[in-house]
Amino acid sequence: MATPENRTGLLEHLKSHLGTIQKIESARSDEGNRGYDLVFFHKDDPGITTVATNGLRFQSITSMLPEELVCSLRTDQQHIAHYLVDSIASMIIRNGTGMEYGSVFQNDQPIIEDTEITAVIAHTSPLFDEAFNLFPNDQAPTLQIISLVPITNAEVEFVGEEGADMLFEVFHLNQTDVFDVRRRSAV
Repeated sequence: MATPENRTGLLEHLKSHLGTIQKIESARSDEGNRGYDLVFFHKDDPGITTVATNGLRFQSITSMLPEELVCSLRTDQQHIAHYLVDSIASMIIRNGTGMEYGSVFQNDQPIIEDTEITAVIAHTSPLFDEAFNLFPNDQAPTLQIISLVPITNAEVEFVGEEGADMLFEVFHLNQTDVFDVRRRSAV
């Protein structure tokens, strides 16, 4: 059950890692209530914008822990992060099943025009340590933060053969810019 401390504390937790809040897109619109706000953060170094859900954790979803989604991309790709987070969160609510680390949402063709990106993988943050992923902390987590990382078809196949953690090891070894959807495949 969410407490008032968890509601305000989460935004402070996110701000401490993701930077300043640029804007909040309300869950409520002319079309109804989608069930979560979208919060836009900006961090000058390394020049990324992150879009995060705020409210997904209150929805009726089956998952290990209540969850919120984040996607960090280059600042000029903010609209893509918005699209990915909103689309995946909507699917989660519609299906009633949350994502777990290592889960992949895949499409048969690129999901972002003029790129090789065909999927997103749910993972721990590629930018921050474990303290970011579990709120309020890893000793008594009440919420998990799932990072959505856009990946290519070849990377999806690699995850199927070697696992998600090994893909992120390849990203690290190759110094892959996972915050750029225009990047080439790392495998």
